[in-house]
Amino acid sequence: MRDNAVMEACTSTHAGGGKNMTARTTRLFRGRAAAALAAGAAVVALAGCASVPGTGSADPQDVAAYQSTIAASRAAAAAAAGKSACASWQAGYDIRIVASRATVAFTKDPKWTWDGITTLLNAELAAIDTESGKLPGVITTAQPAASILTAITDYKSKLDAYGAALRVDQAARASGDATWAKSNPAFEALGTAATAVKRVCPSS
Repeated sequence: MRDNAVMEACTSTHAGGGKNMTARTTRLFRGRAAAALAAGAAVVALAGCASVPGTGSADPQDVAAYQSTIAASRAAAAAAAGKSACASWQAGYDIRIVASRATVAFTKDPKWTWDGITTLLNAELAAIDTESGKLPGVITTAQPAASILTAITDYKSKLDAYGAALRVDQAARASGDATWAKSNPAFEALGTAATAVKRVCPSS
């Protein structure tokens, strides 16, 4: 610790300008040696004032409360981002799944034909393209938690794969077990991916 003389020098340096000068000029020293000694002491005292950092510290309870507030704020932001991403995903899914179910329902009639299902297939493919095109924006805008990001990203890849498979089957116009050889497995994989998104998304 600094001694009292140094502490007093620090105190006087931060006091008013005129009072400080008066205190310095009223003390007389005899001879050059005394004057030099006084000057050296003043320099040391001032240097000590400048080099010693503050010793104050925050109350641990205040620090803990602040950290808790920050953590709660970040958690709330992450929750909001997750809800936003999931709501946007659900909106696109709800539109597309209607078109997919319409196509599936049409094939329940054993007398369905490729010509007859063309309009429904084209509508489903358009819905797939629309949904897939919006998903990157959903991810980048909301910036959800990693679990939701991963699930939606995987869903998009499965959606794109299903669209590609559906186009292959439409072009092939096969029959029997080969009718939906490509799109049926892809549709099942898409359903699994959709379930995974719903699992990680907030319920409300």
